[in-house]
Amino acid sequence: MSIHTVINSTTPATAMVDNGCCTYCLVNEQSVRKMNLPRIPITPMTIEGVNSQRSTITAITEFTLDVGGVQQHRVAAYITPSTYDYDIILGKTWLEDVGGVISTKDKLLSMERYNVTVRSTEVLTPLDCCPVSAVAFQYHVRKSRKENSGIQVFAASMKDIQKALKPKTQMTVQEVKAALPAYLQSYVKLFVPEEGNKLPPHRGPTVDHTIELNEVDGKTPEVPYGPLYAMSRDELLVLRRTLLDLLEKGFIRASNSPAASPVLFVRKPGGGLRFCVDYRALNALTKKDRYPLPLIKETLNMIGRATWYTKLDVTAAFHKIRIAEGQEWMTAFRTRFGSYEWLVTPFGLANAPSTFQRYINWALREFLDDFASAYLDDVLIFTEGSLHKHHEHVRQVIKRLQEAGLNLELSKCEFDVQRTKYLGFILEAGKGISMDPEKVQAIREWQAPTTVKGVRGFLGFANFYRKFIKDFATLSEPLVRLTKKDLPFKWTEEQDQAFQALKEAFLSDEVLATLNPEQRAVVECDSSGFAIGATLSQEDASGNLRTVAYLSRKFLPHEANYPIHDKELLAVIFCLQEWDAELRSVREFEVVTDHKNLEYFTKKQKLTERHVRWAQIMSQFGNMKIRYRPGKDNVRADALSRRDQDMPKGEDDERLASREFIMLVPSDQQDPTYAAPVQAPTLTPEGSILPNYLPQPPSLDDLITQHWDQAVEQDETYQAVRQAVQSGARSLNTITKKLAVSLGDCTVTGNNKLQWRNRTWVPDSEPIRTGIIQQAHLAVQTGHPGREETYRTIARMWYWPGMSEDNRRFVRNCNICRQSTPWRDGKHGYLRPLPVPSRTWQDLTVDFITGLPLSSGCVNLMVTKDRLSKGTILVPLEKIEADDVAWAFVREVYRLHGLPRSITSDRGTQFVSELWGRVCKLLGVQRNLSTAFHPQTDGLTERANSDIEVVARTYANQAQDNWATLTPILELMLNTRTSSTTGVSPFFLQHGFENTPFPPDLPDNLAEGDPMDRTTDPKKRAETIGRTLRQAADWAISAMTYAQQQQEAQANRTRQPAPKYQVGDWVWLNLKNVQTNRPSKKLDWKNGKFQVARVRDPYWVELDVPWQTKSYHVDLLRPAATDPLPSQHNNQAPGAVVVRDEDQEEHLEYLVEGIVNERVRNNQPQYQPMEVGWLVQEMYGYLQED
Repeated sequence: MSIHTVINSTTPATAMVDNGCCTYCLVNEQSVRKMNLPRIPITPMTIEGVNSQRSTITAITEFTLDVGGVQQHRVAAYITPSTYDYDIILGKTWLEDVGGVISTKDKLLSMERYNVTVRSTEVLTPLDCCPVSAVAFQYHVRKSRKENSGIQVFAASMKDIQKALKPKTQMTVQEVKAALPAYLQSYVKLFVPEEGNKLPPHRGPTVDHTIELNEVDGKTPEVPYGPLYAMSRDELLVLRRTLLDLLEKGFIRASNSPAASPVLFVRKPGGGLRFCVDYRALNALTKKDRYPLPLIKETLNMIGRATWYTKLDVTAAFHKIRIAEGQEWMTAFRTRFGSYEWLVTPFGLANAPSTFQRYINWALREFLDDFASAYLDDVLIFTEGSLHKHHEHVRQVIKRLQEAGLNLELSKCEFDVQRTKYLGFILEAGKGISMDPEKVQAIREWQAPTTVKGVRGFLGFANFYRKFIKDFATLSEPLVRLTKKDLPFKWTEEQDQAFQALKEAFLSDEVLATLNPEQRAVVECDSSGFAIGATLSQEDASGNLRTVAYLSRKFLPHEANYPIHDKELLAVIFCLQEWDAELRSVREFEVVTDHKNLEYFTKKQKLTERHVRWAQIMSQFGNMKIRYRPGKDNVRADALSRRDQDMPKGEDDERLASREFIMLVPSDQQDPTYAAPVQAPTLTPEGSILPNYLPQPPSLDDLITQHWDQAVEQDETYQAVRQAVQSGARSLNTITKKLAVSLGDCTVTGNNKLQWRNRTWVPDSEPIRTGIIQQAHLAVQTGHPGREETYRTIARMWYWPGMSEDNRRFVRNCNICRQSTPWRDGKHGYLRPLPVPSRTWQDLTVDFITGLPLSSGCVNLMVTKDRLSKGTILVPLEKIEADDVAWAFVREVYRLHGLPRSITSDRGTQFVSELWGRVCKLLGVQRNLSTAFHPQTDGLTERANSDIEVVARTYANQAQDNWATLTPILELMLNTRTSSTTGVSPFFLQHGFENTPFPPDLPDNLAEGDPMDRTTDPKKRAETIGRTLRQAADWAISAMTYAQQQQEAQANRTRQPAPKYQVGDWVWLNLKNVQTNRPSKKLDWKNGKFQVARVRDPYWVELDVPWQTKSYHVDLLRPAATDPLPSQHNNQAPGAVVVRDEDQEEHLEYLVEGIVNERVRNNQPQYQPMEVGWLVQEMYGYLQED
């Protein structure tokens, strides 16, 4: 029967209730797309319909279902590719869940669990619909906007995802044999696609791809660690499929590399998704391999005389080269499913073209320039003579390629042809080599201008070539005449003849040159907003630029919506693609653009999908440089991009009609995320604002007396302005003309001092100017104001050029301000979720609840949780010592669930002790400890502890001494609760069924029991349980992956990338977690200044602090300014000094300001010292006098 339902409280849907369907709920693929439901990938499984038709299920979805006013939350449904007339199918399991009873006579569905009855309905006839063309669709969009009809028009497509998930159809051996020429039948295996998917062997250091890094300051730089880009559910599914495919081929392997590049998907021009790794950061550090690509000029004569051609294409050329042993870690990339590294050369890696070109040149070394030419994965075989001779040449080349392990793609090969295109040239038997007509197509298709502006643009382009064109002034005179003022624009035969004559001149030998691979090339490109224009040129013997090729084309409608930066970059990419062969052949080339930001494109940190695709193209040109040139000087490319025919002629132009602009809310305007509190060593800040160990700054009066007269004599600007005022001049001279002051605002006092707007002009004396700022900033009555208030205080009495910059520099280097002011910027360092486990109890988290009342001899509770299922194990402990913790873990966790892969915990003494390290080593467990003062890596147990305390508080007796005996009940209670991440309980994920805590007391004839209990066949019961557990695990993995992505995106909205700290950098450490013994923490210092001693990874830094805990998360750090004014005085503590004792052993000594306490132990006096700036109780304690 069919009923009406509502999905997610908004979308009506028709449902068929089928008591013969064994699943809970099914939804077809079309309905998922229509209702925009989420897709969560699972392990593929097969179901069978009533007509014995089998369907493969690869994903599930979830939604809120409303039936008869009853709303069910988080209904899970299998997504089936089968099509039927209903949006969803509700099966037998759903009926049992709601207590459904179907009355076929009355066409009623009774849901006894909710006491609701729903009437069956006939299937509604869908509204008529018909496919429309893109043009018609665009027409209706424009019409709805103009008429404001309120009609909403949408365009949606799953084409890319579907194409990426669709199994690739590969040619079979029989199909290859049928398509391959008869004389090559013995080489069929070389063309079979499956043969090309095998892992190639290592071929030694001369062939394997090596990555050499440029040294920076004599040191090898660190390989970058990139961000993790967010992906949709569909992209996560494609990513998982891609990783499994690459792992199956053996092209990648799991990695624990400290380096990692980000990955994302970009859309292919023909549809589908391409897996990309962004290696720009690694490429920037890589030493470039200048191995030359083939010079076609050297083989032009022989190729031109050939009568037969065969062109071959190497399959996945770069994947035929292994990464050098020991360097695979540099190619690592990060995904939601873990880190992996390449065993073969990936696409987008610098020097990959040079490595492959070197190998294929070696493989075909005997045939090159004789009857073969190889340009990366394109191989050309040319023969001057009979077809039989050509066949022999082809067999020799293919045999050598087979020996080299290079497979060929049959669909891209051409055999025994007499005309082909190769490296930008047209090769034709009997005619030789000719230039590709596309290289001059932009000139041949240049239509006559229709406006004066168009004529001026054409003449500006032509003027560049006037030195090469004979009688240029005579030829261009009819066109120049049209540009004169007060003359009507009239295009006649005379103008048309001049226009055509100039076009022919542009294509003549005097203007157009042949590419010389030995010469440097210049690419000039430009974007007008609606079209692209470019020229490829080289210098001749006289140093003049001679054009090799022209290029021009309109923007596509969607390209017209690109921002200016992307339009200009598209012009560059289009040139690289169109002139690929020419630009690879030259030693080096320069791209000239009038958009200055393109010079920094390769240094950009975050890329869009489009930028990643373009960056991969640019990475293949190691001989390229980008140079900025102002638009007014970029004449030729500018004219080609502004041809009259390429400009919009009205509002109906697609490039104008499709323009839409959307303003996005910056991420820094979102709500801040929660940061967990942490613990730290005990410190006590010093009591005074300016400690007595610091030298006091000299007074301002002393500075003026000492430096003023000398500064006036040496300051030419001061003297020039004063002289101009005294002489009554009307304006400033050349020395002072750049000053942003008016001479009328300046005066000279009776004591010959210069003033500006009644403020004393301070001459160029750094000590005086710094003293003025210091007095305004440090005075008790001002109290270290901020930058603006300090400036206002100074500006009331003083003035000098550059005063604002001096003030800004002083304030940002003031240590007291940095110590006492809380940070108001966003959090530093993106949140990094732990990898998703692949099975339950594989990755654990452990924490402790301490300080509990004594119960059964225990005062502590060890909490162990499974990161996947969220299952909990509670173990009461008497003491938290290494032996107790280790044995409790082995007895209660290891006994039940075996060896875990990793244990995540806070950095407590129980986990860093020597004994616990021995136990972990014995069991082979990896210690994955949280960063000090940043326990997000162990947030699972941190949150669980709060829940446990709530439940224990609820059931504890008045004396609170029974909590230990309640732990088994508390543990089961927690494990039967539904997890918000996975949508099911930990108990279900571990056992395959839900626990029934309170079974109803029913007579035997009414108690049905578990349907699984009625299955008498043990084998079927085992298969049912196994299948249920596998499905549940797949659901949990997918749900946890998606939840982590959502949580990470939410947490990182207000975060920003952490600065890249280096050893020796000064940083400010946030002391919000510091415990002090002073009356109020509100008056303690907020931050402390320390030096970086070690950089563990981009998120974990060790500081040179005088206490035990030295590792800190970057969120607690901020870079310290290191450019104070030369005369600026700061209250920075001198820090530790390395001293050698008599035994030549090094130790740290700190300057002690005084003794804060003393005591007597064993008849010996002991003192508690105060280090200058800080009282470090944890490190010093009480020291005995030597």
